[in-house]
Amino acid sequence: MKRVSLLLAVALGLATAVSARPAVIECWFVEDAGGGKLAKKPAALLLRQGAESPPPRPDLAPERYLKVHDPAGTLQAAFRQYPRDAPAPRCEMSLYVPLPASAKWLSGLTPEQSCPRALDGTWLMVSMSSPFLSLSSLLRPQSEPQPEPALITMATAVLTVFTHTPTPRIRIGQDALLDLSFAYMPLTPKAATSLAPGPPPFGLEWRRQHLGKGHLLLAVTPGLNGQVPAAREGAVAFAAWDDDEPWGPWTGNGTFWLPAVKPSQEGTYLATVHLPYLQGQITLELAVQSLSGPSLEDGIGLFLSAFLLLGLLKALSWAAAYLATQNPTEKKLE
Repeated sequence: MKRVSLLLAVALGLATAVSARPAVIECWFVEDAGGGKLAKKPAALLLRQGAESPPPRPDLAPERYLKVHDPAGTLQAAFRQYPRDAPAPRCEMSLYVPLPASAKWLSGLTPEQSCPRALDGTWLMVSMSSPFLSLSSLLRPQSEPQPEPALITMATAVLTVFTHTPTPRIRIGQDALLDLSFAYMPLTPKAATSLAPGPPPFGLEWRRQHLGKGHLLLAVTPGLNGQVPAAREGAVAFAAWDDDEPWGPWTGNGTFWLPAVKPSQEGTYLATVHLPYLQGQITLELAVQSLSGPSLEDGIGLFLSAFLLLGLLKALSWAAAYLATQNPTEKKLE
């Protein structure tokens, strides 16, 4: 009986964990307003779907209310470790144009510079960020006309890249392991059969941002035989597809390993997954902590806290001294 109760408790816990994943992500649709300004409009992504009709959103235009078809299940997987009580991630959406990668070492991905007609149409890039998740997904809205005015737009997640550790904190001298996962679903069987059956070749690059420029640390092209720049600072990536299904969807791993980190390696890291004419990029913030104390940011915070506390103690001591001088005067007057 105890075993049955235990299994029931575990099942209920798993059901609660699954239901805790967000059904709807509120976003901002960002577009160019001209004159160097950006305009933001409310949007939403419907991720977890049942048999019932999607909830109405009269506050959203249909093209900005998206019911996402995620064949690889990557969007739900990305939120599997998301804390239940944490604020929702910041989400932005914008138009995206498929283009070949500009780097020479990626030329093998796109032997033809012209984009295939299969990729014509509207594309959207979704970016989500929080202390617990950094995610980028390319969505392809449904282009077929609807028999009646639609209140929501169907969209397919084609390429999704994410990490569960967007703000890693590593002590000096320890190895940094920055996780990266991605998934790809070809739009049509025709797009998949343009290459040999199985996952397509891809490119992976990791860069560190410094003074407004991204310095390349690692570049790999699994499945291609071209030359790539040499890795720097001992960096290694576990770059591979996780499966070899003939027609997809496929999931992959691009986790980055940096040995014996130093303070100079602290900063912003950019991870980019390249597929033919499609790219997904996420950002991570690596903090390097000293062996004897907190990181530089934590140290500044502690200093400011101590400074404010010292000011408060001084104010209290002045108030106490003032009251002490007032008491004898009041007694004399009595």
